[in-house]
Amino acid sequence: MKNIFKSLLIITVMSLGVIACDEDETVYTPLDFPTDAFISIEGSSVSVLESVTTPIEVKVNYSNTIEGSTAPVTVDFTISSSTGVEGIHYTLNKNQISFPVGVFSDIIVITPIDNFDEDGDKVLNFSLGSSTVNVGYPGPDSFGTSIDLTLVDDDCAWAFEDLDGIEWIGTDNSGGEGPNSTQIKTSYDGTDLLMEGIAYGWLTNPGYWNEVVVVSNPVIVDMDPVSGVFTIDEQYLCSTTWLGNPQPDYSISASGQYFSCLQSMEVNYTLYQGGGVLRQYTETIEF
Repeated sequence: MKNIFKSLLIITVMSLGVIACDEDETVYTPLDFPTDAFISIEGSSVSVLESVTTPIEVKVNYSNTIEGSTAPVTVDFTISSSTGVEGIHYTLNKNQISFPVGVFSDIIVITPIDNFDEDGDKVLNFSLGSSTVNVGYPGPDSFGTSIDLTLVDDDCAWAFEDLDGIEWIGTDNSGGEGPNSTQIKTSYDGTDLLMEGIAYGWLTNPGYWNEVVVVSNPVIVDMDPVSGVFTIDEQYLCSTTWLGNPQPDYSISASGQYFSCLQSMEVNYTLYQGGGVLRQYTETIEF
């Protein structure tokens, strides 16, 4: 037992000696500004959904002393990509990085463009160019000279035929008069996308309006085949009865968007009766 303890003690002492030796060999060379001034990118690579179109801010820092900042400094940058194209997939707020006297940071804003096309992710390599001062963190690897920005494609190809014969589920946002389950159905006749049943959940709610739809008219939807954004011009919607008595006809107008990847839709409608606006609600639906 004593021999084992003695061996462990020797190993421990040797280990401490190695650590001490390593620590003695670590040399930190202090930076001497302004000679060692440098420009670097702050942060790391990022990814964003292109449909969110959230601006990506790339912060670039100029490391120097106030005394050393006696003249403006600029640095060029490049964005290279095999798939991303400026003006088609993203926009820039500027084309050069600049640091006026006494200013030590600049921000490049890259804003994704949602092209509503199922064309894959776009990886943009943002790299600093040359400057009158060093570029990248001090050291042989010059870290901080580039980052990757990925615009994640979240578009799903679709066609009007995909919405033919769909009975949607969801509710409206009618608050104290609901919420009411949607009764929306969509169809496609080869020419027009049609929508039937907008506001019917509210109209037929037995605890509130309690009318019976006796004549139902599918309304024509003007939907962009790429973005899914749509409008419905005011059109005749339906005829109803209340307690067996015919009521003035209803018409409707609406706007909204179909989100193909989520297979969901938002319908913001205005319901008219007797020539005036009766209600304005939103139905959030999916299938």
